[in-house]
Amino acid sequence: MKSEEFFREVDEDLQRDRLAALWRRYGWFVIALAVAVVVGTAGGEAWRAWQQRSMQAEAARYEAAVQGLDADPAAAAGRLDAFARDSRSGYGQLARLREAQAKMAAKDEAGAVAALQTLADDRPADPLVRDLASLLVAERTIDTGDPAALKARLEPLAAAGAPYRLTARELQALLDLRTGDAASARKRLEDLSREVGLPQQQEQRVKQLLASLGAEGTDKP
Repeated sequence: MKSEEFFREVDEDLQRDRLAALWRRYGWFVIALAVAVVVGTAGGEAWRAWQQRSMQAEAARYEAAVQGLDADPAAAAGRLDAFARDSRSGYGQLARLREAQAKMAAKDEAGAVAALQTLADDRPADPLVRDLASLLVAERTIDTGDPAALKARLEPLAAAGAPYRLTARELQALLDLRTGDAASARKRLEDLSREVGLPQQQEQRVKQLLASLGAEGTDKP
């Protein structure tokens, strides 16, 4: 299972409504309200223009940080870490994912996991990105991490309706196998094999795991 398959561009909507302050002072209320509308409209346009320039600058900084990742992943990881610490946009979250990728390329597995965990713990980050980072931590540590901690990490990710539930459930089965609970692993894999929309590669892995347990996949409804 390659975690690079999960890396994807983070497209974050940074447009937010701006509340114009209303001056409420006795008989001047109507005049003040008119002024507030005018100022608020002009301010909104200025804010959007500033925001666009800011995002363009962020994009340029991100591209500079990621340059040379293939040639010198360790150096790129350092630049991406510095950028992510300073950024407050979706580019900062993407930089954390690419930092982890760079550290894996540099054979720094512990550093890659630490970068992903930093993103998983980043409360202001997009929940989808946080969950992705947490899933990747579980994937990278499924053979070495504390089983109880992995179980607690995977449970919310595998819940009904969770965006990465299919992969999380597969990891739960692998954790069951690691801890010697073949019956639970088989049950999880059989349930997973019934899922409609299971990606083809994952479906093949599930079938192979079931075959190794002496079971066959269940026909989908």
